[in-house]
Amino acid sequence: MPIDLLPLGTLTIEIDQHTVIAGTPAGTRIVGEALSCRWDSERVSARQHGKMAHDWLMLNADGSVSVDARLLLMTDDGAAITITYRGKAAKQPAEGGVLLTTPVFETGDERYLWLNGIQAVAKGVRDGAILTYEMYQLA
Repeated sequence: MPIDLLPLGTLTIEIDQHTVIAGTPAGTRIVGEALSCRWDSERVSARQHGKMAHDWLMLNADGSVSVDARLLLMTDDGAAITITYRGKAAKQPAEGGVLLTTPVFETGDERYLWLNGIQAVAKGVRDGAILTYEMYQLA
């Protein structure tokens, strides 16, 4: 049975700063803080709420990257939505690595409850301090 991809729009993240923690048992941890996030689509328009957007990358011994990110967004019409995603890249995004992630969403707002029941996939690329994901709902 085939899998369909339904567009969920573009998530744009402007990276503020990184904290590097080298020598952990698992590898080098790189914690990125977002200056801003914006999700634009036909069904959702939202922006970062406060400073609640972080990405905890792990630089693995083989040079690959593991991603663990959490974002809190507020829609333009006042609904709080969280996006949590994990993923992988063959190399660091700052060095041209393409991020492949699996976003999941949480909200209590009736207008967006449909997000709670979907699984998404996303592909992200970084250009300078801007990380851009194209997100898709699996159907």
